Amino acid sequence: MEQIKVNELEIEKEILSRDLVAFLDYIRIPDPPPSGNGTAVFQPWPHIIDLHRAVENVGSGGTLPHLKARKLGVTSYFEARFVWMAIFQPGAFLPVISQGEVEAKKVIADCRFIWDHLPERLQSELIVDNATTLTFKGGGTIQAFPATSKAGRSYTGTEILVDEADFHSEFESSYNALLPLIQDSGGKMFVVSTANPDVLDSPFRQLYQNASNKLFLGYFERPNRTEHTYQQAFDLASDIARFEKENPKTEHEALAPPRTRAFFDVDMLQEMGEYDVSEPREMLRGLVSVWQHPISEGRYVLGADTAWGRTGSYNCAIILDWNTGVQMAELHGRLHPDEMAQEIIYLHQMYNHAYMGLERAGEGLERDGDSVVVVDKVELMLQECSCRNRLYYHDRNSSTPDTPGWQTDGKTRPVMLAELAETIRKRNIVIRCREGIGEMLSFIRNENGRAQAAKGAYDDRVMAYAVAWQMRKYARFTTSSSSSKVFVPTSF
Repeated sequence: MEQIKVNELEIEKEILSRDLVAFLDYIRIPDPPPSGNGTAVFQPWPHIIDLHRAVENVGSGGTLPHLKARKLGVTSYFEARFVWMAIFQPGAFLPVISQGEVEAKKVIADCRFIWDHLPERLQSELIVDNATTLTFKGGGTIQAFPATSKAGRSYTGTEILVDEADFHSEFESSYNALLPLIQDSGGKMFVVSTANPDVLDSPFRQLYQNASNKLFLGYFERPNRTEHTYQQAFDLASDIARFEKENPKTEHEALAPPRTRAFFDVDMLQEMGEYDVSEPREMLRGLVSVWQHPISEGRYVLGADTAWGRTGSYNCAIILDWNTGVQMAELHGRLHPDEMAQEIIYLHQMYNHAYMGLERAGEGLERDGDSVVVVDKVELMLQECSCRNRLYYHDRNSSTPDTPGWQTDGKTRPVMLAELAETIRKRNIVIRCREGIGEMLSFIRNENGRAQAAKGAYDDRVMAYAVAWQMRKYARFTTSSSSSKVFVPTSF
């Protein structure tokens, strides 16, 4: 009988050593009063399983940046994971990099708590047990470090957790020091954080935004959270900016600058994101998103940011309904000036020879030769189909109106952005594009008061919307072009 029990125990340990999800059923975590009675059962909610899959899919020497809302059980998952590895994987070294010494010690205390509340048959003997280190006999070591440029530098990590990374004052140097440790050992690093409401930009956010493999978990991931519970918590919050960063509903909300620096009305943008945004009905050639097709009698305007030559920039063209301000379509991508010109003509013709404003960098701004190339090529194509009157000319009121394109300069830029902000505040425009809302949420006033994209963000859609909105004032619709021959770009 005793032998049977020994065999059953060995089988159980063998199963648990291979299956962390099964091990999670044994986890108890601290739950102090007044919310609990000291101990709580860890809940492997669906989003925790999603997190587990994402963690397991990180390749050798890889990193997973993870942006999240608070109180989702993420830190508890990693603490349980590290205890599991320290028990069952001999020689595993598991550094935890926390915001400060207090936070580092708390992680170790939580891991110790998890070990204390395991069934006795699963507890491996602790041979090092202090405020910063747990070492298991025949297993591995969990060690916590406060975030400094030297944290964990002399070690080789099996798996590394960088907790609340957006609050680390030396995150960039610490991360750069830790990265070789996992690359040399074939380990993994998990960089986890809520968004810091006190910063506009950070190395963590840049890491997250640039990562091809990343994970976002928002407020509603936790079961039983509803709009009602969110509003209740919101109403009780003493610091709204901090509350929103700690409890983001979307990735864009988490990454958006603080309200005090936002250029556009955040509340209205969030309302648009909830009620107006939708997935395109179709994609044309992988570049053009279409929400609504034109109607035969419809009148449309096109605004374009043609800044292909600016480092990292995208081309963008927006189609709006002239009468209603509803977004109909969008062109977005990194295109050569020739390609951009052809695509603009395609959209122009698709939407009943839409009246076009093509941004052209002007005085006081960075010169962009490629924008001029695009505008001039479009003008040439329009001449071929007798549609030249559908292009905005900067000198339209002069005796020689010969400068095609919307001149964005130190005078026109503040006005066009201010008018776009006003129309958003009044909800006179209907933005269908989720990424467009995201760009506007990341559009700020810098320290000098200038409106611009936050560091690491883009503004190509913002500028395209602004130009398109201006075109609603200047658009001239006649019947003459409706009978014009259709120009078909030679590449199609």
